[in-house]
Amino acid sequence: MYVHDTGKGSSGDSTCPHTRNGMISRLSARWPLIIKMVLVSSLWLAARPAAAAPAPSELPDDLTPIYLIQGDGASTPLSQDRVSTFGLVSGVQSNGFYLQDPTGDGEPQTSDGIFVYTSSAPRVKAGECILVRGAEATEYYEKTELTTPRALSTLPIELCGSGTLAAPLAPLPAPNVEPESLLEPFEGMLVAFETLQGVVQGPTKRFSNGNVEIALMAEQALPFVQGGRVFQTNAADAAGLIFLGNGLGASLPPAAWGDRVQVRAAEPGTPVLAVIDYSFGKYLLLPLPGQEVEVLSRHGPTELAAQPDAGAFRVCSFNVLGLGRGVDQLRDAADYEAGLRQRAEAIAGGLQNCEIVGLQETGKPEDAENLARVLTEISGLAYSAVAFAGPGTASSDFPLTNSLLVRDDRVTVVSAGNEQACTRFSFSVRLVPGQCPARLLPLFSRPPLVADLLVRGPWGEDYPLTVVVNHWRSKRGDESVNVVHRTLQAEHAASIVQARLDADPDAHVIVLGDLNDFQASKPVETLRLGPQPADGAAREPGRFLLWHAFDALPLQDRYTYIFNGASQTLDHLLLSPGLMPDFGGMDIAHINADFPIAQPGGAEGVPGLAPAYGSSDHDPLVLTLRPGGGAWIAGSVQIPNRPVELTDSAGTVIARTESDALGEFRFFDLRPGAYSLHFALPEAVTLLAPGDDTDGNSEAVFGVEVELGGATVVEFTARDRRVDAGAASAFLGILYGFESAGQADNSNP
Repeated sequence: MYVHDTGKGSSGDSTCPHTRNGMISRLSARWPLIIKMVLVSSLWLAARPAAAAPAPSELPDDLTPIYLIQGDGASTPLSQDRVSTFGLVSGVQSNGFYLQDPTGDGEPQTSDGIFVYTSSAPRVKAGECILVRGAEATEYYEKTELTTPRALSTLPIELCGSGTLAAPLAPLPAPNVEPESLLEPFEGMLVAFETLQGVVQGPTKRFSNGNVEIALMAEQALPFVQGGRVFQTNAADAAGLIFLGNGLGASLPPAAWGDRVQVRAAEPGTPVLAVIDYSFGKYLLLPLPGQEVEVLSRHGPTELAAQPDAGAFRVCSFNVLGLGRGVDQLRDAADYEAGLRQRAEAIAGGLQNCEIVGLQETGKPEDAENLARVLTEISGLAYSAVAFAGPGTASSDFPLTNSLLVRDDRVTVVSAGNEQACTRFSFSVRLVPGQCPARLLPLFSRPPLVADLLVRGPWGEDYPLTVVVNHWRSKRGDESVNVVHRTLQAEHAASIVQARLDADPDAHVIVLGDLNDFQASKPVETLRLGPQPADGAAREPGRFLLWHAFDALPLQDRYTYIFNGASQTLDHLLLSPGLMPDFGGMDIAHINADFPIAQPGGAEGVPGLAPAYGSSDHDPLVLTLRPGGGAWIAGSVQIPNRPVELTDSAGTVIARTESDALGEFRFFDLRPGAYSLHFALPEAVTLLAPGDDTDGNSEAVFGVEVELGGATVVEFTARDRRVDAGAASAFLGILYGFESAGQADNSNP
């Protein structure tokens, strides 16, 4: 579960993986900037007759100009000092306001604006000349601001010069450029942008305190991001993200990943005006009221899971986003029923009535039972729920319980239960009497749910399967503690699997769920590799306990969650070696992460989307198993967005797909045999099969042999016959939207 901080300042998600001890790290270097100045429109700050600079006697003698409070570094040089200052109000938030020196010091390295935190709604208006007395200069998560002012008073407008602010033209973030070097000199200031538009990387996110954010990449910068998607693993790409907020009253519409968004000035032909805020590790652009934030194009949803035949079955994982009746969940009865229906639609439509669904974030066991009831009504297929109360179930605000749904026509539950672990360390998990021996404490707020199942199908004898449903410690709070907690949880989950494999080396075990960490993280690697040998010996090279099913996916597909505009993997599904011969395919159903969350009843989601979209902030996972053996093709054609067909030996089209933004493609759930791959290529472009040193195949048809129980990997080389090898590299760079293929390689997520 991800919980966002609703404290003072702009709302942000405190589960950010990049926090350290509650503070955000920012570089101290500042780069000189050459800036232009734009006079703020009278539609916002009413123009006043020009006045001479005030005489010193007309203002208190102990004033400290805002630019001296900000200083020329990343933090204020006057930290914890009580200061008094004055200026024009450039914008008003619900818990404070932005104050700007009316003239500034002319130094581009120092900001002339600052946020004044008042806790409650301030009694000031934009355009007023305000005196702030006795405020403390502080760094709130490294945002310089004035807090707890002893007095605020309105001054005659003449004391603030002309009563207008000159808004400097500010730069937009760009990939490979440290955002602080561009925007720190403008922190807290009113600025202007000649144009402000981009392509959505983080869909519209709404916080409980009313704040709304959208993450964009400037259109001119997007070609330098490989595949057009920013991943958490590539900080250089993430540096180019632009964050829009509604803190000053601008309306931010629902927007999904890939949508094109433009901010239009209130007065045509004038620059876009915004205040630059710093909010929990990122610079936030707050457009002024009266300026329109418009979604100019939409990205169509195409991510519903495929329906396999009766010879296969699926195992899914789905974080259903606080599906309970807690104080901070769905307290209203009508909202609760709508929430049940929304998640049921996602399983019935988005997951095509998956046979086995591991759930995270059901509130209590009865919530899983209610979801099974509604899903049965919607799908026409009988579902049963399996869930047991744990320490997290007892929370009155946000109860959480791991659960499992199974389709009665295909699955029998043989046994099930929570498997708690006990530790000598305290991780503030609620104590349940009798759960742990004396002097030991529970490790899991949401203990793993372990279920032994039998799956029926045309393969004959029922297929035995063990599913372990997990929801590990959130990233909320201190990550130096969290990662230790998750690593211990990973060790326990691995011990559950190891015990099954000790009894039967070919046992069918799946570990799935919201592990709240990345694929290459220590906790996930601890689970994948398994326990260290008991005698302390080094682990055998190449040995692993579980195979991560994401290894079968194209790189561009490996995300389940978007945080601060960066796509990342928090949900996982791993298989024991005994299941690998039956692996039929892996899919991440991208029906949620790319879209704003739709509130129960369909409000605030993207207009026109099916009910399956936007039911959570996590994407569900879909594993296909084919008892008796599965096979698949993993390929790369280098050229993005090209149609690919797979035909059998008789020439019948078996499947169709399209290469992704990196040129990768997959065909899952195949039978062994001879096939042909058919590619639709641009004119004069040919493909070379592996080991081919000719001019390429202009017909773009290649034979491939698919073997049982494994992947057939084919990586082609694209060649443009019109150019030599050096120009061909540039040709591929153009296809990818890069200046060179080498540059594309440097952005590989």
